[in-house]
Amino acid sequence: MSNYWLGAVIALIFSVIINGWLIKLCHKKGWFVPAVRPRDEHSQPTPRVGGVGVVMAFVMTVVLFLIFSRDSLSFGNATVFGIDRNLVGFLIAIIWLSTINVLDDYRGLSWQSKLLSQVIAAVIITSFGILIPTLSNPFGQQIIIGSYSSILVIIWLVVISNVINWLDSIDGVAGGVSAITLIILFLLSVNIAVNQPSNAMLAIIGFGATIGFLLYNLRGKVFLGDTGSMFLGFLIGVLAIISGGKVATVFLVLAIPFLDALVVFISRIIHHQSPFLADRRHLTHRLLDRGFSKRTILLLFYAISLTFGLIALNTQTTGKFWAILAALVVMTFFVLLYSIGGRVAAKDKRQSSKAEG
Repeated sequence: MSNYWLGAVIALIFSVIINGWLIKLCHKKGWFVPAVRPRDEHSQPTPRVGGVGVVMAFVMTVVLFLIFSRDSLSFGNATVFGIDRNLVGFLIAIIWLSTINVLDDYRGLSWQSKLLSQVIAAVIITSFGILIPTLSNPFGQQIIIGSYSSILVIIWLVVISNVINWLDSIDGVAGGVSAITLIILFLLSVNIAVNQPSNAMLAIIGFGATIGFLLYNLRGKVFLGDTGSMFLGFLIGVLAIISGGKVATVFLVLAIPFLDALVVFISRIIHHQSPFLADRRHLTHRLLDRGFSKRTILLLFYAISLTFGLIALNTQTTGKFWAILAALVVMTFFVLLYSIGGRVAAKDKRQSSKAEG
């Protein structure tokens, strides 16, 4: 267990140092500091380099462990240049993805270009043997995926990376929910019944790097950017499948963000808009518009993610299924809250206008 926490501490220290340096550099040079947009919740230009710091801290910590404790990052027997093949594929994928997203955070790219880069990263993952051979079935035997495994992995990774990306709207939400998901994955992986030490090591390193970023992000000093949100999405997505059996757990911890993304996606299509349009339809913005404070929304998301995470740790497949249905009920409540609330507010506004007229 000491090696795990050593990994977390090293990643945290790297993240704090690198993010602190990047923040100063960007303010000095004017890099990665876009103008404030109408849909943004901040009022001052803020560097979007937190994700760069998280990725660098993660990769540097992984490299240290590959040098001094390579066995702690071994997922199977297949290797490339003496390094676990799955890990090599993951590192190549995130380096590729991060390079594209750094360009996006710096000058902006089209959603088509970003989506293509995500698909390519996911293809890299599958080509190095990270697949989903089966899915748990709450009502019977496991579902064998077979030849469709690669397609399912690509869809899974693209969806979860965009779910985390769309969650990045208020300081601390995307990073904090990702940190909770990573620590749940860590606790699941070190469980004696699961016993996946390499999964646990990657999860705790990612957790440490994310906490280092949050120390700045929660004070409004730096933003995650697409580089960070896409990285965290891919890290969580890969950890859920690299040794199998954790897709339901991740989906449960991220149930509300998943369902929120689905609601927004459908809403944009209904209104004949691009499903990747940036707007204020996400739950965090809706709650802000209903008068909830940022702190309340942040704690609400943390509480929901942690609650469902603890349920995931203490239930089997059937229990997770019923918990996901409960999450659906919670999300339905939120949709009704901001939908009905919005209509009431609009009606009051119209009546007020008539009275003034």
